[in-house]
Amino acid sequence: MSLSLKRSSVLFCTIFHFCCLLALPSCQSSEQEMTPMASSVAPSCEDAEAHIESCVGSFTNAFGATCLRSDAELILATPCDVLESAYRAEVDLKTDQVERVPFTCQLLGLGCVVDQSCYEPIEGEPLERVISLADPSELGDEYDVRYRIEEIASIFKEHRDPRGIFSIVYRLITNNAVWSVEEGFYEHPQWTRNLIVAFARRYLVNLHGHFTGGEVSPQWQKYYKLAQNCDVGYGRTLGVAIATHLMVDLPYALDDVKSEAQHEEDFILFGEVSLLIFSDLISDMQAVYRTDVSELLQGFFLGEWVDHVFSKGTATTFIYQTVRINAWRNSRNLLSFPRGVVHADIATGWGLAEVFLAMLDATGAL
Repeated sequence: MSLSLKRSSVLFCTIFHFCCLLALPSCQSSEQEMTPMASSVAPSCEDAEAHIESCVGSFTNAFGATCLRSDAELILATPCDVLESAYRAEVDLKTDQVERVPFTCQLLGLGCVVDQSCYEPIEGEPLERVISLADPSELGDEYDVRYRIEEIASIFKEHRDPRGIFSIVYRLITNNAVWSVEEGFYEHPQWTRNLIVAFARRYLVNLHGHFTGGEVSPQWQKYYKLAQNCDVGYGRTLGVAIATHLMVDLPYALDDVKSEAQHEEDFILFGEVSLLIFSDLISDMQAVYRTDVSELLQGFFLGEWVDHVFSKGTATTFIYQTVRINAWRNSRNLLSFPRGVVHADIATGWGLAEVFLAMLDATGAL
């Protein structure tokens, strides 16, 4: 089989598997906390290797000589289902190249030699401004959120620091969300305002923590690691950020604002309103980061086929709303099941999405 045909086959199977995964209801898995490790003993590369070995059934020497403590922490926070999926995916991506990249690097972004030669990270006054704007300690209403996100996005766009890729998305979503409240779209406008603030707070906490050495969730840590590596495609980086905010932040934000069954219709409408920004998002990513993410948002050729059969935008709407509905289910599960069980389910779902995006990047689709 030719390499191009093999890649097309891998791409199709990966997309099909992921779409099936999105369509499944949430399930409960083993109790593994999603939060960073809180241990008095610093995790080591040996601990991480042992965790990988227990999950995949063989010693992998995944890190080689490049293991960092932060990489070890993230490996130890990775559910076995995700490690197994990444390990199996490596087989599909093998070529005749003599030198192979460990699956932890290629598919999880860990244990890699990081190339930062393609950009200049923000520093000095612009960096201090981002830190100040991201400080969540005095976060106000939805208008304060809109102002902060708009300013953060403006700074990142000016300097083209890839860690700001998500701010482009979030600027558009936040602006549109505030507009929709002002236009009276919702039956429960105060709940929607509260959700805008709670949702933003989770992004800002992690952004602030990244630049100050503070609190950062494992999922946002992975995003910032990928964003700073020039060997990782910007499409993959954007996809990981969107997955993090929708699959991880959103269910907890819904829980933060005490969402109830009566809010579900407003929640679904909120998602439909968010879809209005996708064309602007594609334009901004092209203009700032010289990256075409139209296929990522559309669902690649599977999405083209669905749109051809039904109507343009059908695939995007289905994928986006399916992820959001799953977030709603997880927020309800937080009220009904032990939180550790739901944490593990969220972490596993996000991890499988990350592997899916890595596969697309490795096959040249992103």
